[in-house]
Amino acid sequence: KNKCVLSKWLYRLSQESKGMWAQILRNKYLHSKTLAQVTVRPNDSPFWKGLMRVKETFFHRVKFIVRDGTTTRFWEDTWLGN
Repeated sequence: KNKCVLSKWLYRLSQESKGMWAQILRNKYLHSKTLAQVTVRPNDSPFWKGLMRVKETFFHRVKFIVRDGTTTRFWEDTWLGN
């Protein structure tokens, strides 16, 4: 259940651009990186560490729409079928 809840937060973070909570997480942890590019650091919050623990599972189960390509990993993300 916990993985499902954290995956929902990752999905929302990858989709929402205007929410204050998303801006805070992006400014604190992502900077100019994508979710795929960030790694966990020892002094990160327990919530962020939880998100990073389920990140790989999340990326294996989610399909992406490429759009301008800035947040899509061309070789790793599922964006066109299998």
